[in-house]
Amino acid sequence: MDEATRRPASSDQETFQDRETFSGALMDLKRRGCCVLVTGQVNERTRAAQSRRLFGQSDTPRQRVLTLTDATSKSAARYLPEGIAPTHSTVTTLDYTETVRVIADTDGHSSQPAPVATTSDDAASMGELGALLYDPIKDVLQADTLHPGELRLGIATLRILIDTDGFSATRAFVRALRADIVAAHGMGHFHLPGSPDSETVTALGPLIDIHIELRQSECGPEHRWHLLETGETTSWIQL
Repeated sequence: MDEATRRPASSDQETFQDRETFSGALMDLKRRGCCVLVTGQVNERTRAAQSRRLFGQSDTPRQRVLTLTDATSKSAARYLPEGIAPTHSTVTTLDYTETVRVIADTDGHSSQPAPVATTSDDAASMGELGALLYDPIKDVLQADTLHPGELRLGIATLRILIDTDGFSATRAFVRALRADIVAAHGMGHFHLPGSPDSETVTALGPLIDIHIELRQSECGPEHRWHLLETGETTSWIQL
């Protein structure tokens, strides 16, 4: 989001106009608050590289919240910009990988939603894991002194929530977080490994402002951005 991306154009003038239009749309989303879905058949290293970009450059004031749910995650540090450690004063790391591992290894875990300290319909409809994650994240997001674009939330990944709680509960989880993110004029990015199917798009699409696809090519990892509100799409760009 901090780097400009664009579609190929047939002339220098068109290239400039495309770049300016796309950059303007990104800046508008940053000011308003937005949510990003990151998908693709790539390894964790590539997803982490994209996360570092979305968390913002290390020399830019940010409040970064990283939530880990994927039990295969090796280190929180790889998701953060260079020079920003998980123990940095501007970083909050919520590591639920061990909790997820226990849930995944437990046969017949409760399918009933855990109680949550809120009266919102979205939170009440969350599944067990989503309800467990929501309150700690919400507590971190409730900062009324943040500037537009300062808050950056990353969740790696949504896959375990979908597998454990299902699409309806995961949608409720993302919708509730989106409301908090937009209220803070921040940006949240949600990793979902693999290529999204129609059910995923139907469930999460209305809650997402930007869809970033990742892929591995002969030239290395690449990303392609879709602005869902305007329908603009970039070309594949090296990550």
